[in-house]
Amino acid sequence: MADVTASLRTPTWRFVPTSLDAGDLAQLRPLFEDLARREIPDAIAAERWLADESELLARIGAEQARRYVAMTCDTEDATKKQRYLDLEQQVMPEVKALADRLDKRLLTSKGCSQLEQHTFHVLLRKRRTQSELFRKENTDLQHLESELQTRQQAILGGITVEFDGKAHTLQQMAPYYESQERSLRERAWRASLAARKQTWDELEDIYDQLIALRQRMAKNAGHTSYTDFRFLELGRYDYDARACLSLHDAIATCVVPAVVALDRDRSRRLSQQTLRPWDLEVDLGGRPPLRPFATQDQLIAICRKLFAKVDPRFCAEFDVLVEHGLLDLMSRKGKAPGGYQYQIEDVRLPFLFVNGVGLHGDVQTLLHEGGHAFHSILCRDHDLIGFRDYPIEFAETASMSMELLGLEHLDAAYSADDSKVARKKHLEGILRTLTWIASIDAFQHWVYGNEGHTREQRRAAWLRIRARFAPHLDWSGIEDALAMQWIAQSHLFNHAFYYVEYAIAQLAALQVWSNYRKDRKGAVEAYRKALALGGSKTLPELFATANVAFDLSAETLRALVEDVMNEAKG
Repeated sequence: MADVTASLRTPTWRFVPTSLDAGDLAQLRPLFEDLARREIPDAIAAERWLADESELLARIGAEQARRYVAMTCDTEDATKKQRYLDLEQQVMPEVKALADRLDKRLLTSKGCSQLEQHTFHVLLRKRRTQSELFRKENTDLQHLESELQTRQQAILGGITVEFDGKAHTLQQMAPYYESQERSLRERAWRASLAARKQTWDELEDIYDQLIALRQRMAKNAGHTSYTDFRFLELGRYDYDARACLSLHDAIATCVVPAVVALDRDRSRRLSQQTLRPWDLEVDLGGRPPLRPFATQDQLIAICRKLFAKVDPRFCAEFDVLVEHGLLDLMSRKGKAPGGYQYQIEDVRLPFLFVNGVGLHGDVQTLLHEGGHAFHSILCRDHDLIGFRDYPIEFAETASMSMELLGLEHLDAAYSADDSKVARKKHLEGILRTLTWIASIDAFQHWVYGNEGHTREQRRAAWLRIRARFAPHLDWSGIEDALAMQWIAQSHLFNHAFYYVEYAIAQLAALQVWSNYRKDRKGAVEAYRKALALGGSKTLPELFATANVAFDLSAETLRALVEDVMNEAKG
């Protein structure tokens, strides 16, 4: 543990005052002004300028993180919500304008041209893209966007389902879907649907407004297509929209038939002619649902064992988060849905947010968010914030790989039988999830490629997409639920076009997992080495360091699907 804590040093502030209130524009402006006026005559001056700028951006990022965490942990607290909105609407638009001035100051300086290309190529490429896309008029639209996103979070966080004599969050309904009693599963599913239905109109209003705002942003920046604008904004330098569409084709060709075969077997073993949406989680062996924990401490204890089995260093790094209270893991009323890891940049430590309800899936979620946390911890010693800002595709590789590595050691926390069942379910779930990812990504391409579409056209498009990627599920009598299934995916509201990254990362994670089954020590060392690079290298270089191929072809996917199917049988 000594080595870990030694590396987790608190950053030293050389440029930014320790007492800075990063939510106060009056205190921020002089620091931005200092950087904007400073001469950058050579590479040494440029590196010092970048280090000072990183301090400032880290403090602002930490303020954003703390306010976002506070708001999502308690969406019903009006003060926390308003503090978050105040920052996003009053401070961040001005910060973005000031930051754009810094981009231009750096990129036009003599020192920038002297920075060593191999080290700074990725950082400067991103800065150039930011500068090219920035438009002052978009900052007002972005704060409207954040307000709409906050409303969506509050709506979802406020949904309660009256069932079985008490109120549940949507996450707390999940255990019912694993019940062996089919009528109970169906009643629980329909009760959740009824609660969700009450929010559809308001959520569609929000989504319509978000689409319009985003299309205006793209046009303001000189792009006719929001898709093209957003791909640049997300830093997708190594693949384009055509590659995404080809990946959809590969998933339809290689993954959908495997899922159909799995579900045909599921239908047979459940003695059902067709599978309904409430038939997908129940154990086929008639075993009662696995309930491995009831409290946050118990969930932590399980994952500590799994992290330690993969590599003791991961357990030690996870313990740092436990010791600093950087975990909120259990579902409750008023808490935003989903899970995330958010780096708190002034201490360079991550906060983990999970909505646990006692299921094995929650263990997998904490393994996933733990992978993100280890990524942040392993690259925290990069002093430049740009080097700590890694590509999303590799961030998800870190998390999905840890899910699979932990999966290999479930017997450290479960019985042999429970381990086998959980492992098989997770592997089969990977394939089902790939078809969902393709659906959501294809939907976004349609939404932003068909400006001015109606809600009816949007629903019809979704039905066509789901017919391609999940053609075998029976939605008879609940067709309206199928047509609105997409609305439960928060990424559509909060992170436009951010979803195909999960599929790209899953292909890489399956390769990390394959390497691990052949050479545990070598695979872990390559994984940690790649994570430690942060955002200092290109995406293909990060994949290569982890000893995996950046390859989205049907040929590669077919081999990975075959591996998953074989392992799931074992």
